[in-house]
Amino acid sequence: MNRNLLALAIGATLALPMAAQAAPTVYGQLNLSVDYLSEDDGLNTPTSETEEAQVNSNSSRLGVKGEEALGNGLSAVYMAEWAVSGDTAGTADLTGRDRFLGLKGAFGTVKLGAYDSPLKDSQGSVDQFNDMNLLDMGNFLTGENRLDNLIGYESPKIADLLTVNAALQSGEETGTIAGDDDDGVSVAVAIETGGLYVGVAMDNNVVDGLANDIVNDVLAPVVPASYEPYARDAMRVTATYGNDTFQVGAMFQTSEFADSLASTFDADEEVLLVSGAFNMGKNTVKGQLITSTVDFGAGFEFETQVIALGLDHSFTQMTKAFTQVAMINGDDGTTEDEATVLTVGMQTKF
Repeated sequence: MNRNLLALAIGATLALPMAAQAAPTVYGQLNLSVDYLSEDDGLNTPTSETEEAQVNSNSSRLGVKGEEALGNGLSAVYMAEWAVSGDTAGTADLTGRDRFLGLKGAFGTVKLGAYDSPLKDSQGSVDQFNDMNLLDMGNFLTGENRLDNLIGYESPKIADLLTVNAALQSGEETGTIAGDDDDGVSVAVAIETGGLYVGVAMDNNVVDGLANDIVNDVLAPVVPASYEPYARDAMRVTATYGNDTFQVGAMFQTSEFADSLASTFDADEEVLLVSGAFNMGKNTVKGQLITSTVDFGAGFEFETQVIALGLDHSFTQMTKAFTQVAMINGDDGTTEDEATVLTVGMQTKF
């Protein structure tokens, strides 16, 4: 009898450390849609016009996150998230999204890893079509970056009003020309009070993948391959106001090359985004306008305009169905690329 009691006591003692560590949270979402895309690139070639239906996965994901108390007001925080290819069987499944390990206390949170830049996070909820494969604002403007090799700091809410989010990116030979392997910096300051949100953010010497795509597509004949990737500086101001019934928002951004590339060619960007949403019970009507101009110098500009409307129907807090329509126009002064997108889809979170 005593031997059994001793065995139970030893077992309970060994289990104590495990019980003290909170179990991680497993979470995710599946967002799938049927998108009808009709596009005319304006080049009048046999392949200029495209009409097709696509089944798309819109930022479907799977992740694990948690926090462990360390004592003395400190805790360890962690997160690891993967993109899930919801529309194909295994192709590009479980590719990296945000992941970090950090130390949290009254001073805020210090973390290491790969995750969305503070400038990207500063958008708040202004993008009414966030995560959509064809209509996420990251398709039409720079700065929407998930950065590797980050050392980050997030402040607690100061005076119940203001937060600071900063990240230093170690260059680690990411570039192929002088300056591109320097460290990048992204900083954002946000004010939240009542239903008002205002975010001001900047990037300095941050490599932007969309900028690479734009420059390669438009200037491919004159851009040496050695100029990849392109580090950029950016400024972004975002404001939203809303309550349970409605939300209105606007965002203005400028960006440019961070180094001497501008002596060879420019790609100066100006973007204005205006959005709004109105809730009617389980239904939400939303709309968004994006205008973007990229100035390559010598009178050559590329202008993009996106007008999008959508209707969401929430079955529960976790599951909704949606339909969307958008008109996209790109104009380089010589040719116009016009596209129409019609979408029907469903999202569930878990």
